[in-house]
Amino acid sequence: MDHHCRGSCTRGVEAVSAHRIVTSAGELHARPISTAAAVEVLRIDRSAVVLGSTQSFDLVDAERAAELGFDVVRRRSGGGVVILQQYDHLWVDVTVPRGHRLWHDDVERATWWLGEVWCDALTETIGAGVWAVHRDRLTSRGTERSVCFAALGPGEVTRDTRKVVGIAQRRTKDAARFQCTVYREIDPALHAQLLRGSLPDGLSKATGVGDNLEPLQVQVVTALTAALARAT
Repeated sequence: MDHHCRGSCTRGVEAVSAHRIVTSAGELHARPISTAAAVEVLRIDRSAVVLGSTQSFDLVDAERAAELGFDVVRRRSGGGVVILQQYDHLWVDVTVPRGHRLWHDDVERATWWLGEVWCDALTETIGAGVWAVHRDRLTSRGTERSVCFAALGPGEVTRDTRKVVGIAQRRTKDAARFQCTVYREIDPALHAQLLRGSLPDGLSKATGVGDNLEPLQVQVVTALTAALARAT
């Protein structure tokens, strides 16, 4: 069952600050998880193909990736492949410590509030379309799961049923880190160049936000910091 969003106005709250970090995708994914509530806007300094924690490097055409200047790394959170280039996406990490009011032991329900914040921010920034948060299990199995934006998981956001926000989750005994990604545009041709085998059909159903990426960052970071602060 999906939850539709109407948008909401938010104001920044000083209790939780947002940070910006710029480095390689490998170093960003290797960062330890803080035990404090946090919102972090992450920027890569070079392109990367990022595998989920259980995926094999054999999924990637390593020679082609090197030719095109892409690092190939594995993150510690689950899910499928994400291909990142500088300035083609918005990557925001959100940390929720255990004991925080937004913490949930159920790993699926834990993402729902996050999806709602993204959904409201997208509605405020872009407007047009039917925006919804997916409140169910992963919709796809097998090959569809190999690429992040080819499948739809709990808490992720759609516009007219097309995936816009991808969320991966990593947990320790003390906190959960939610890694959120939105693209400017989805590029199936680039995926085909870098990945071995056929692309999942579901990738063609995903979409980006175009020139709204920058204003979306302002809106969603403000909303996320406010949500974390209100719940402390």
